[in-house]
Amino acid sequence: MQSPTTERRRSRARPVLLALASLAVALLVACGSTDEVATVDGEPITFDEVAALIPDTGDTVDVTRFANSLMLVVADRVMSAEAEEQFGVVRTVQQIDAKLGELLMQTGLTPEQIYETYGLTETSLRLIAAQEVTADQVTAELVAEAGPPSEEELMAIYEASLGELSQVCAAHILVETEEEGNAVYDRAVAGEDFAALAMELSTGPSGPNGGDLGCSSPTTYVQEFAAATLDAEVGVPFGPVQTTFGWHVILVNERIVPAFEDVRDGLAEDLRLSEGNRQWVDWLTLALVEAEVTVEPEYGTWTTEPSPNIIPPES
Repeated sequence: MQSPTTERRRSRARPVLLALASLAVALLVACGSTDEVATVDGEPITFDEVAALIPDTGDTVDVTRFANSLMLVVADRVMSAEAEEQFGVVRTVQQIDAKLGELLMQTGLTPEQIYETYGLTETSLRLIAAQEVTADQVTAELVAEAGPPSEEELMAIYEASLGELSQVCAAHILVETEEEGNAVYDRAVAGEDFAALAMELSTGPSGPNGGDLGCSSPTTYVQEFAAATLDAEVGVPFGPVQTTFGWHVILVNERIVPAFEDVRDGLAEDLRLSEGNRQWVDWLTLALVEAEVTVEPEYGTWTTEPSPNIIPPES
């Protein structure tokens, strides 16, 4: 069954945005380039503003792609207006140009390659850069309002992150049963050479190498094994520890745990970035929910549940 079609103006057929592009076959019609497709707080959004974000595909445009692109324009209108009203911040052409340069440097691609690779246009790429500028500005304001994290909060993050922050140099002997593990442990603590025991008894791939696992973050191991590498006394056989692979007797030869003072600033910065991102998403969501948005039925339906979005018209 063929979907309904509508004519699309060729007058503004500039390059467009979309990894958001849908494979849906429903197509849209527009009577003119200045047709109003939506409003944000009473201010109109025209068909051409949205069409400029969509790569030229001829006389028609996919309805899902159009709705997604319209959502980008709505979000930009809301965020820029709210940022100015709430914080007095206004993005400049110079800031957008600088952000665009950052985005290009991050990808290592030319603008033309980005258009081709990601289905963007000059207009949509610039819109992305502009929204990044606003996000940076608002996030900075939100983080400043929240203030710095407490030492107690940072210490709790430090203790919860020891597995990621630490490095352990370990060896192990893997056997099938707990009884075998206990026997291996007894021989190891009695003074037998750990590497020789591993070569004799371990069923793991590191056995022929004396059980040596090298040095790495505990997070590279399964949870039970990782916890053991942090609990074990350095230089003293530990176990047996059960994992999905079997039973392990572990020897930690070295463990490097950074002091809180050495990683405090990094943890604070990581927290600032993660909290800033969360605060930005919450701020933008609330701004969109509270905005007065209308969408012409031909182009979609505005909803705020479960989150702000424009639902494409049914095909």
